[in-house]
Order: sequence, then C-alpha cells, then structure tokens
Amino acid sequence: MPEEWKALKWLGEKFTEIAVLWGYSPVEAPILEHLEILKKKAGPSVVDEIYWFKDKAGRELGIRFDYTVPLARAIAARPELPKPIKWCYFGRAWRYDEPQAGRWREFWQFGVELVGLKNVEADVEVLALAAECLKKVDVPDLRILICDRRLVEKALGKMGVPKTIFGEVCRLIDKRKKISEEEFLSGLSRLGLPKDTCIKIADFSSTLIPLRDSIDFVKDVDSELSEFFKKLVELLDSYGVLDLFKLDCSIVRGLEYYTGLVFETYGGKGEKWNRLSIGGGGRYDELIGLYREPGLPATGFALGVDRIALLLKEYGKTPWIQEENKVLVFFFGKYFKEAVKAAYILREKGLSASLDYTSRSIRDAIKYAVKTGYRYLAIIGEKEVSSREISIKDLKEKKQVTVPLEKVHEAILS
Repeated sequence: MPEEWKALKWLGEKFTEIAVLWGYSPVEAPILEHLEILKKKAGPSVVDEIYWFKDKAGRELGIRFDYTVPLARAIAARPELPKPIKWCYFGRAWRYDEPQAGRWREFWQFGVELVGLKNVEADVEVLALAAECLKKVDVPDLRILICDRRLVEKALGKMGVPKTIFGEVCRLIDKRKKISEEEFLSGLSRLGLPKDTCIKIADFSSTLIPLRDSIDFVKDVDSELSEFFKKLVELLDSYGVLDLFKLDCSIVRGLEYYTGLVFETYGGKGEKWNRLSIGGGGRYDELIGLYREPGLPATGFALGVDRIALLLKEYGKTPWIQEENKVLVFFFGKYFKEAVKAAYILREKGLSASLDYTSRSIRDAIKYAVKTGYRYLAIIGEKEVSSREISIKDLKEKKQVTVPLEKVHEAILS
C-alpha cells in the first residue's frame, strides 16, 4: 500500500545514501539462481525455506533467500574486479517461513558486502556502518550483539563436544532466545551429550556482557582470539559506537556460511523486540571459494527494512511522513484545457498536481483533498478563466489567494 511503500522506500534510500557516503556502490542481484548455488552454503535450516521449482527445461531454480549468495557467485565470476569490493543493495528476498508479526515470506533487505579484506578493520567498518544506519533513522534502544563462530567452536571443543555435532549444537544455540531453558537442555541431551556438558553449554551461551569488558572472558577460552577482541574494542571505540555493542554467546547466526565474527542488531523494548532481530551479519571467508579458487575473504550485513519500519512506527517515529505540496486541481467541466495548463505549470516547477475529475462542487473537492493528503486546492471557474487567474486554497492554513495563471506555483512555493 502507498503508506507502507513510502516507509520501505524512505528507509532503503536513507540506508543506501549512508552506504554510498562510506564508499559502497549500489548493485542488484538476480531473483532466480540455480538451486544448487543457493543450497551450496545455505545450511539445513535455510534449505527448507528456499522457494524453488523446475522450469520448462527441467532445471531446478530457486528464488534468492538473501543477497549474499548471488553476489558472492557474481564476484567469483569476475576475478578481475579490483579489491576490496564494496557493494550495497536494497531489494526483496523470499523464504518459505512461518508468517508472523515482523516475519513474512517476502521481505525487504538493505545490506552491504565488503570483499577482499581479512583484517579486523574490515569487520569493524561493517559493524560501525550498521550502527550508523540504525542511528541515523533513530532506532530506539539500539543494541548490537556480537559473538564469533571461532569462540563458540573453541569453547565447545574445551567442553568435549564432538566436532561431528558442532553444527547441530550451534543451531540449538541460535534458537536460545526463542525456546525455554528446558527445551534447550533436552535438545542438547538428545544429541547424546552428558548432563554436565549440557549445563556448561547453557552457561556459556547465556553470557551477555558489554563488549568493552569481554577481553578477559574471551582470553579464558582462547588467548589468541582475545587479541582479536582487544583490537575490535579499540577500533569500535575510535568510531564512537563501542557502548552499543555487547558480547552475546548465543549469537551464532542460522546461515552456515559464517566463519568468524557474527552479530545481530536489536531495537525497542519488551519480549517481542528482544526476540526479533532487525538485522545481522558477519564474516564469511569461505563462501566465494565454493564458486572459484582461490576464494576471497568477505564480511557484510543485512537489515530487515520491514521490521525496522514496524519498530519505528510502533514507537511513533515516522520520518518518511513528510508534508508534500501536493495540489488537487478542481475545475468546472468546460475549463478542462485551462486545468491541464495549470497542472503543467505546477509540474514543471516540481510540484505534484492531479486533476479532479469527479468532484461536483468545491466542497466535495475539499473533502477528497483532505482525505487523500493534498495540501492545496487549485480552483478554476468562470471568474478565474475570464481574468486569466487561478485561486489557490491552502487547506492547512485555511487561506485562499488568487494569482495569475502563469504564477500559480508562486502561491505555493512562497
């Protein structure tokens, strides 16, 4: 609907504008891909959500479930592209998910991909850019939760979890916020893990501390990784956004292609918004290597534009609703030619003008204009035509002026 699209479009354009200022180039990806390409690194939790079909030639095709996979395939096909590659996008994706508030099968995403850099500075740029986008649209109670797949794997290894079930354990950890403690522990137990190991995993995955205080915690798990986190904290502090970040060891992300840092963004208060991420991302150094050798390191994020619009609206924040100088041109039947001319003059000056074909009286025209968001009513009747003038009624200020036809725009822009 127009009012919904206005919110999505405003947010997408705002995010794109910010990313371009950070050096990212807008791109678009194909909606259709060969199913095997989408399945290659989607992971079991996402494969079942892919919309797919056979075309007339019997080929299995799928509809994109996000932008990262098709963009990775495109980059793999163009090895001559100068590195690093900095791309951003705004568009739709589809997943065969269970529809609920804030989760639809067709949804809008904005995101960025930074490809060709392996250092922590690239991770921090992506994190800081995500924070910048969400701050600029005034997301309430913004918080960004960080973890690292390497940290989780090191911790699970120290607990004696067999590598063969790492993936299944991570998928359970990823659901931590959406299920009860009892369901979580019983899920681990069904994987054949001892009770004390299940409790250790529960304790580890419930860790939630400010990122600035995370270095000693990480060091207890892996001293080498603590150096990465130390640098991460230092650089995020340089961007002035460190206080937005927390270490949350339940964040492992559902998609299988992440290899290092992972994060999710949240806003708002209450149970719904504590469970409903408005974006996320991380490092995926192995994905492009699935489509060509050698591979390329990469990191990025995607924001759920629908969810952000829903959140902002719930908090009474609707920056996309801005007053427009829209004009409804009311005319009596025989003055159609004059009405068309007036509309052309207004449009040439960048004003939105629409002819009113249905109102039988000025009163009817005013009612329609108010209901449909017109600020001004232009009136063309016998008196106006005979004097080569036009009457402009400001429906907000309750004022009316009569001006020469050629200067109709001045009555609105003045």
